[in-house]
Amino acid sequence: MKSDSQSVSQRIQANPAQRHSGQPNDGELLSALLEKTEDSIYFKDLDSRFLRISHALAKKLHLHRADDAVGKSDSDFFAQTHAQKALEDEVRIMRTGSALLSAEERETWPDGTETWVLTNKMALLDARGKVIGTFGISHDITAKKAAENALRLAEEKYRRIFEDAIVGIFQASPDGRPISVNSALTEILGYESPKQLLAEVSNLVQEVFVHPEQMVDLKRVLEEQGSLRGAELELYRKDRSKKSVITNMRAVRDSTGNLAFIEGTIEDITDRKRAEERVQYLAYYDALTGLPNRTLLRDRLEKALAGARRRNEKVAVLFVDLDHFKTVNDTLGHSFGDQLLQEVAERLKRCAREQDTVARIGGDEFVIALTGLRDIPDAAVAAERIMDAMTTEFIVQGRRFNLSCCIGISICPEHGANGEALVKNADAAMYCAKEGGRNAFRFFTEEMNAQVTERLDIEHNLRQALENNELFLMYQPQTDLTTGKIIGMEALLRWRHPRMGLVPPDKFIRVAENTGLILPIGKWVLRRACLEARRWQDQGFGVPVAVNVSSVQFRQEGFRDVVRTALQEAGLAPHLLELELTESLLLATGELTFPLLQELKAMGVTLAIDDFGTGYSSLSYLRQFPVNKLKIDRSFIKAVALNTDDAAITAAIISMGRSLNLKVIAEGVENEGQISFLRTHHCDEMQGFYFSKPLLANEVADKLHRNSSRAAHGHV
Repeated sequence: MKSDSQSVSQRIQANPAQRHSGQPNDGELLSALLEKTEDSIYFKDLDSRFLRISHALAKKLHLHRADDAVGKSDSDFFAQTHAQKALEDEVRIMRTGSALLSAEERETWPDGTETWVLTNKMALLDARGKVIGTFGISHDITAKKAAENALRLAEEKYRRIFEDAIVGIFQASPDGRPISVNSALTEILGYESPKQLLAEVSNLVQEVFVHPEQMVDLKRVLEEQGSLRGAELELYRKDRSKKSVITNMRAVRDSTGNLAFIEGTIEDITDRKRAEERVQYLAYYDALTGLPNRTLLRDRLEKALAGARRRNEKVAVLFVDLDHFKTVNDTLGHSFGDQLLQEVAERLKRCAREQDTVARIGGDEFVIALTGLRDIPDAAVAAERIMDAMTTEFIVQGRRFNLSCCIGISICPEHGANGEALVKNADAAMYCAKEGGRNAFRFFTEEMNAQVTERLDIEHNLRQALENNELFLMYQPQTDLTTGKIIGMEALLRWRHPRMGLVPPDKFIRVAENTGLILPIGKWVLRRACLEARRWQDQGFGVPVAVNVSSVQFRQEGFRDVVRTALQEAGLAPHLLELELTESLLLATGELTFPLLQELKAMGVTLAIDDFGTGYSSLSYLRQFPVNKLKIDRSFIKAVALNTDDAAITAAIISMGRSLNLKVIAEGVENEGQISFLRTHHCDEMQGFYFSKPLLANEVADKLHRNSSRAAHGHV
């Protein structure tokens, strides 16, 4: 084996015939190759020991000279597993005689450095073709592997981005054929997978674009600029429903500069577009009824006025407000009220012509702009038509009931030259219609405007009245008709304004109710009256105090707790508080207020029906309500000695009350004739100027003391 190795070594040296030929011999060429190459080259004998190696390999093996490797094997430089594998490969090559191995391997060098190499090994043959060893060459491909790995990672990253993106990504041919799509795009378009979309859609433009002609403009931009951003499109889904999307596209060209394909992203903006459209809609239309709102009404009204001036026509503005809608809303619920408003809107639209505008400007307030009028009476005809439509029976949530409205009318140019003035003046006319009674209409006049201005002034100042301590209570004694003894005090609300002076209750109570200010004011009245009654009790006079309760206050959520808190804070026994509720309130909200009346009755509070006789005065409903007292309205008492009808009604009320074991009190008693009539018919109690005018709180104790003294001496 040694002689064979020497012969190989000799063959590697220069051929004697070439030594003096003037050209490099094989040995010189081999030496130059082994010295200059950057590859690892080696020759091994039959025992896999190195015969010769390249300088590059020697450097990697940390040898000073390449000859230092001669006679050594892989086990002298590499780990055992590596050396053993190399030996097995070389034995297999030498056994087959001509086997060639070409493999990529991770090489760990003696200093711990790792590189990737591409290794080729083959059998080393002598001149006779006999295997005498192995030859190998390894090329360092670390940089190539790193580049490949980076490319692979980039591809994987792109693939993850492509597949996991929340926006649709696509590639398509210039004529619209889809090349690749991601899952997000298939979801946007309603397909189960990218595979299904690619199989079923042959042309994105023709089959998916709602408006295929848009692609002409998009391609022109791509040709000119190479890309486009933020183009909005409508796309068909698989089920032919539509999606709004925004797309970014890029033109990809081949090496010759021709358009190879188009790639881009598609983002679903359907929900955003709907939201934008909703916002745009709500800017001009009422969300509940779908009618134009105040903004759109203003715009349409100005256009109608401009047209009317050109054609010498008139424009009428009808301000419609429903009667007692707040009562309906508070007692039957907001969902019921909303449905009722929708029904009202439909009726108003049917009453109007195509060129007219019906708008809802808030709550139960509607405005109708009538255009093309020749005569003012035409507006009155329209108002009557609307009132007739409103009085027709409504059926909402299975309930049948009737509704009415009040309408204020202003005419251009008589009552205003612009839309704002016309609406304001029609509003003023509507309030005058309400003041005169329900289910009515009025035309605007300057007098109406003055009344509305006064009302607004009252509302503005009333908001500060509580805070500025301008409100106070007075008390009117209630007396027993038989004994003349004071058996109660009715609290009466008064308002003294520093500029307006003493404001009559009939001027500010209705404003307080319409604006909701009655709630804090009513709470203050209840608390104040209970505190005063407790003070009288502490002074030795345990007389109850009667407090009028507004329908708005009574229907507020938690009214029972308001009453309980007022009693507890004052330390007043419940039987010393009497709540006066109007007959109309009980009639309007009967079945809904009955549980609250029962709770108040159980609390120990006395309940009275105020203004009795102005409503239905039905014996059947009186039996249902847990009340203690009836108050005969002053309108009947005023002429009871002169008017036979009033006398008959008053007598009937007294008889009705006594039959139901209810106390009956007459209010507004001012003369001896009234007293005589009431005593004759056995009325229980009375109050009025005949006995006493209303008293300030600090005057009540003295009045009670004097009344008690007179009663003790039999002079009452």
